Amino acid sequence: MYRPTPGKPNGSSSRMTEQQKPLRAIIVEQDPAYQAAIRRLLQRVVPHWHCHYLSDAAAARELLHNEPIDLLLTERLGPSDSGETLLEFACQHSPVTIRVLMSADNSDAMLLATTHCAHLVLGKPFTEQQVTEVFQRVELLCNGPFTAHSRYQLGQINTLPIQRSNYQTLMKLLSDEESSTVAVASSLAREAPLAAKLLQIANSAYLGFSRQTLDLAEVVTRLGRSMIKAVAFAVQLHSQYDGKIRPDLHQRLLDDSFELATMASQLAKTQQSGAHLAEQAFMAGLMQVLGPLVLLSAMPHHNQQLTEEDMFQEGIPDHCLISAYLMLLWGFETDVCDAVMYRLSLNEVPQPTLLQTIMHLSSYVIVFRRRRQDEELPVPCWTALQQFQLTDTFSHLQQSGPGVLNE
Repeated sequence: MYRPTPGKPNGSSSRMTEQQKPLRAIIVEQDPAYQAAIRRLLQRVVPHWHCHYLSDAAAARELLHNEPIDLLLTERLGPSDSGETLLEFACQHSPVTIRVLMSADNSDAMLLATTHCAHLVLGKPFTEQQVTEVFQRVELLCNGPFTAHSRYQLGQINTLPIQRSNYQTLMKLLSDEESSTVAVASSLAREAPLAAKLLQIANSAYLGFSRQTLDLAEVVTRLGRSMIKAVAFAVQLHSQYDGKIRPDLHQRLLDDSFELATMASQLAKTQQSGAHLAEQAFMAGLMQVLGPLVLLSAMPHHNQQLTEEDMFQEGIPDHCLISAYLMLLWGFETDVCDAVMYRLSLNEVPQPTLLQTIMHLSSYVIVFRRRRQDEELPVPCWTALQQFQLTDTFSHLQQSGPGVLNE
């Protein structure tokens, strides 16, 4: 678990975004009639976007090389210049560009493209709501609390590692017809990167579900075991960070995220706010591991340690920023993403929510319990704890064991 660094500034500068600029998109569609239909739709639903409508990858590459592009939507092109190749070019030459693959192909192979160079897959024909949601998601990333420098660094992230022992256990469960859906879901809960990818696919407009879910058991039902095995294999195969994190440290990260998820979920259940809050708290706790995995994978094994000396943005730890960015990109609810981003810096938030406060309280209590003797700790956000009448709970948790919420 990352520890907050004493003395870090808690001003409001991290919440300030750079002056908003016109948003720009490239749409690559070879069918003139379909391209015209997309143009009419986008001119109506996102008239504030500046869109380039192209029919070939060469023109798209030239624009990506010479102009700042926020969103690329491309269909599957001919074998000599496929949409996947164009997406790979965008990843290398314009990392800030969000990459979306459009296709009428509903095969497993197409869905698995989301584990490689494409951020999202949009099924054709798509509805007005589906394409609008894609543009809105990109707007959140472009106009949210992320600087241009942060977005450039984060945009180079494609996949995240899966810890080998958990992967093998999951594959055995998926292959065992006698294993329960609950058992598979429990195994997924301990493998945050794969769980995040499966949630992204299960909640995608491409599959046609009208209702979003955070329930991993429902994800198993929606996707089926064959698809989950395929996704798990693809993520394992293409993971750019595989083997770059010490196995013991990797396992510790996954254990820490599960501990935080469990505590946050149990605390949410005490607030009598419904099951959805507990689901949000559990998922927020589980997904906070994404940022640490990314940061540690860039370090040599002998230097890997859980620190936070540098910051992409002042006031927000890098690992929190990375986790929140990836979750927002993958379609998590914005309030869950905000809870992950500000869990260690809640003083940055003018009006904290109950979910944010629960994540802050749970994170702080875990750090408090693991503190070294005479270690200086930052001051928690007392204003938020008092607002939701959690001050007494916070004090009680500091003095009690991990199982106190079950009593």
